[in-house]
Amino acid sequence: MRPALGAAVLWPVLVLAACQEPPRPAPSPSSEPSLGPLDALARRFGRLRRRMRARGYGHATRLRRTFVLEGQAVVLPVDLPTGRCTTWLALAGGGLRDLRASIYDGDGFELASDDVRGEGALLHVCPAQEEPPTAPHYLELRAFEGSGAVVVGAFESEPGAGEGFDALFDGVVAPPVPFREVEEALLEVREGLRERGLVVEGEPFFQRVAEGQELRRALELSAGRCYVVVARGGEGVEDLDLYLYDPRGAEVARDLGADARPRVEYCPPSDQQATVEVRAFQGSGAVGVMVLSGAPEEPAPPPAEEVADAEPLAVLGAQLEDFARGGFGPPVTIVQDAPLDPGETRTHEVLVGPGCALVVGAGGGELDLDLYLVDPDGHVADRDTRVQHTAQVVACAATPAIYRVTVKAYGRGRYALARLPAVSLTDVAEARLAAVATFDEAAPAARERLRLDEGEDARFALQAGRCIRAAAAGSASVEDVDLLLRDAAGEAVASDTGPAPWATVTYCAPEDTPPRPLSLETRLYRGSGEVLLQWRVD
Repeated sequence: MRPALGAAVLWPVLVLAACQEPPRPAPSPSSEPSLGPLDALARRFGRLRRRMRARGYGHATRLRRTFVLEGQAVVLPVDLPTGRCTTWLALAGGGLRDLRASIYDGDGFELASDDVRGEGALLHVCPAQEEPPTAPHYLELRAFEGSGAVVVGAFESEPGAGEGFDALFDGVVAPPVPFREVEEALLEVREGLRERGLVVEGEPFFQRVAEGQELRRALELSAGRCYVVVARGGEGVEDLDLYLYDPRGAEVARDLGADARPRVEYCPPSDQQATVEVRAFQGSGAVGVMVLSGAPEEPAPPPAEEVADAEPLAVLGAQLEDFARGGFGPPVTIVQDAPLDPGETRTHEVLVGPGCALVVGAGGGELDLDLYLVDPDGHVADRDTRVQHTAQVVACAATPAIYRVTVKAYGRGRYALARLPAVSLTDVAEARLAAVATFDEAAPAARERLRLDEGEDARFALQAGRCIRAAAAGSASVEDVDLLLRDAAGEAVASDTGPAPWATVTYCAPEDTPPRPLSLETRLYRGSGEVLLQWRVD
């Protein structure tokens, strides 16, 4: 048994004889066999091949790709040259998480084995020169956990040659780490979303991934429900990307934030089988994914046939009427009526500064529109990935600067885009609040400026009133803020917990019941920074 990967010890070497014969020429690089198309598994194995050459073990020979089912083994007949050493490397892909390997002679005697848990296996054997050169040997590859493809290759070297195998698999295979940290992180998410009435669909699933690897699972989705998919990475995982695809393979939601805590939300228009994909963009380690579902918080959008004839500029114009009350200037049309196919992206340049600018988009037909606003340094300044026909993003700059707005579509249709300047506004939180808090300026409204860290909340007791309207918006470092109105028993009577750096709630007591005092809760779900809160009780 070899030691755990990365341990600073020498690998056990089985040497059956020390007799030498004249050295054989190593294969030239041009004669090294190919694994065919460079998929992710072939690329990872290529890193091992380069490391073996650099450590003095020559070039790979007898490369082979096979598939092993969980609980089963594949046995390959192999030839081992006598008087030389052969190192067998095997690397698993797909869902095969625990691969073991052994070498047997023709009589079934085990010459070497690798019983260390993980996706990689290494065997180093040196048959004696006295052994018959054609003696049969057998390489066994056994899947202890999961099923998947396996690439295996041999490296020939002289006895005593090479620098050893310590840390050979580092960065290529996922380290064997426990899932406890990830399980606790998902449990925390589950408790936070339970207040929205969301319930867990099935069991969370876990896997160890190396950098660049992806984890995919099929999901059964039902119309009339909304789904939240969350992923969490453990120690060593720095950046996870999360995608959701519809049955045709079109991307319907994604979170590409630079962290290991992605989340997407999706309300399918029909019963369907979707696919969730988690990709380790940076780092390696344990990854967990959990799916929750609940009833839609807002009325479902009208059927596609009812909006198929809607002009995107008309949809946009109806939305622009409210922004003038927030201090935004007349809109400047960027795009009036442009087609956009599912998954397609378009990029436009917009001017920001001095002051703030609001970029608003609207889609017609079946289009769900997403917007990304990128600053001159290439950083995402704001994004709106809600599942709806309209989207808006905000940025502020002291001096005029050219930003890029990327438009992405889910569904098929046309879109319009406009920019609204706000020279009097210089703060992102102020601009975001102005874009969503369309209160009547003649009526007084309470206002608070909070400083919250991720996971923190603030609560305010409100006087009794027939109707209550509230809005919250965060600074540039705030990615997701939620609002909830609660009654005396702590039950939420209205909420906005969508994936946006702003939130709004409205609640009016029924005519046949007296007004009652409520509490307003502001929660920072992701990010940290200032949050502006404004409310009015009528």
